[in-house]
Amino acid sequence: MTANNLILPVLLILSFALNIRAQTNFSSNPLEAKFITEDVQRFWECFDKIDSSSTNPFNEYVEKGSPGVKGFMMGRIVNADSLYKMVLRRKEDYKKSRNVLRDLESKKKKIKAIYAAMKYWYPEAVFPPIYFLIGRFNTGGTTSDAGLLLGTEMLKNLDGLPGLVAHELIHFQQKIFGDNCLLKQSILEGSADFLGELISGDFINPVPFDYGELHKDSLSKEFVLRMSQEDISDWLYGTTGKDDRPNDLGYWMGYKITSAYFNKQKDKQQAVHNIINIDDPYKFLEESGYLDKYIDEVVKATGKQRESLFRRYSVDTYEITFKVTVPDKNDTVYITGNQPGLANWNPEKLMLKRTSDFERQITLKIHTPAQFKFTRGTWDKEAFIDGIEGIPNLQLEVSKNGEAEYKVLNWKDKQ
Repeated sequence: MTANNLILPVLLILSFALNIRAQTNFSSNPLEAKFITEDVQRFWECFDKIDSSSTNPFNEYVEKGSPGVKGFMMGRIVNADSLYKMVLRRKEDYKKSRNVLRDLESKKKKIKAIYAAMKYWYPEAVFPPIYFLIGRFNTGGTTSDAGLLLGTEMLKNLDGLPGLVAHELIHFQQKIFGDNCLLKQSILEGSADFLGELISGDFINPVPFDYGELHKDSLSKEFVLRMSQEDISDWLYGTTGKDDRPNDLGYWMGYKITSAYFNKQKDKQQAVHNIINIDDPYKFLEESGYLDKYIDEVVKATGKQRESLFRRYSVDTYEITFKVTVPDKNDTVYITGNQPGLANWNPEKLMLKRTSDFERQITLKIHTPAQFKFTRGTWDKEAFIDGIEGIPNLQLEVSKNGEAEYKVLNWKDKQ
C-alpha cells in the first residue's frame, strides 16, 4: 500500500482471507475517528535506552503494545529481537522519522472529512482506529481486525497521509472473494486506490500509473495471459528486473478495471457497494468491459478458448454429494472453494445440512478440478481432514456424478 511520501519498496503480505473483516463493534460515525499514537511514543522511549540497556529494550514495546502492535507482528515486526536488529542496522534511518507525527493535528480534519465521504458513498461503513506504529521498514500501511495500521518509520512527512488512510479504510471494508490470483489481487489493490481517491481526492500511486499508461497495450496483453495465475511477480509487491517496469503495476490495472466498471453503472452508490463486495473477480472484469479488446486479441493470436483465460477448471459440471463426519455433534460445517458453485472462497455462504449428530451433507454441481476447504464459517476455523497433513486446499477431479466423503479430525481454532 503505497503513497508518494513513503520510502519504497513497501511490502504487503496478503492472503485471500485477510480482507474479510469479522469486527462489527467499531463506530459507524465518521466524526469519531480515533488516532492512536501511544506506540510511537513507547518506541522512542525504548530507542533512547539502546546505549544504556543490557537487554533488548524493545521487549517493552512489544509486550506493552496496543492491539495495533499485536496486529503488526506477523510478517512485519515479527518479534522484539527482529526489531532490535533492524534498529541497530538502520539507526540513522529511524531517526529521520522521529518527529514525523508532530503535524498530525493538521491532518485530522482532512481525515475526518474522508471518513464522512466514505459514509456517504458506503453507508454501512465502519470506522476503526488508526494506529501509528513503528516496524522494520517493510510496510507503510495495512489492516488487521484492530484497525488501520500505519508504519510511521516509512513516512518522510504527512503530506500523503490522508490518501494512505483512505486506501487502508477501503481495504478494511472490502470483502472480495474468488481464487487467490493476479486478477483478484490487482482488483483488491486497484479498487482501494480508486475508491480511496473518490473519498479523499488524493491520487497516491503516480509511478505505476504513468508507466502503465505509456505501455498500456503490451501490459494489457501480458495481464490477460497471467490474470488467472497465482504468480503475482512483476505486477504486485516486487519485480524480477526483467525490464524497467516499476513496482505495483497491478494497482494501475485494478484501478482501470474498477474505473471502467464504475463509469458504466447508473447508480453510483450501488456501484461503490458492488466494488467493495465482489463475489467473483472474473465476472466483475467482464462487467467492466475494460480488457475485452485485449482478451479478443489474445484469443485470436493463441487459439485459446475465452473461458480458459478466466477459469482454471472445466466448463462441464458434475453433481457431487459431499459427506462430512465431524468430531463434535454441535459443529456447523461450511464448504467453500475455487468456483461460484463453491462460493468463491466465501467461508460463510454454503452450509452443509445436518443428517445426524456427527454427519453433515451437501449436494453441489461443481467444475473439475475443484479446490475447496471446510470451515465452521470463518478462516480461523478451518478443518483438519483425516489423511491430509496440514490444511491445504482439498482437490477433487471427477468425470461423473458421485459422492465424496471426508472426516474432520479437528479445527484450526481448537488445536
